Amino acid sequence: MISKEEVSKLEIILKREKKRIEKEIKSLGSTDMGSDIDHGEEESDETEEIVTHEGVIYSLKDKLGDVSLALDKIGAGAYGVCEDCGKEISLDLLKVVPESRLCKECKIKEKKEE
Repeated sequence: MISKEEVSKLEIILKREKKRIEKEIKSLGSTDMGSDIDHGEEESDETEEIVTHEGVIYSLKDKLGDVSLALDKIGAGAYGVCEDCGKEISLDLLKVVPESRLCKECKIKEKKEE
């Protein structure tokens, strides 16, 4: 069982990460992609840059969702429990990826199935 002290430390990390991601999404969302494109560049280059930009925002929003869910679980007293098998997620894993939803074994199994 993860101690309340450890959960509190991880909660602080998650809150900081949430603020950082929100700030980055806001920054990227306010960037005008069209103004940075040289008129001489090909249209495909512009499209590729926009797709990459949107992909970064999508990834950040996905991570933000995981971080927010982890914070919700802390509030509900359900943090650190694997969503697949119901076992406790190791503290070592949570220290590296505090928004983890799966234990190491289930994450490995998920990767093999992909």
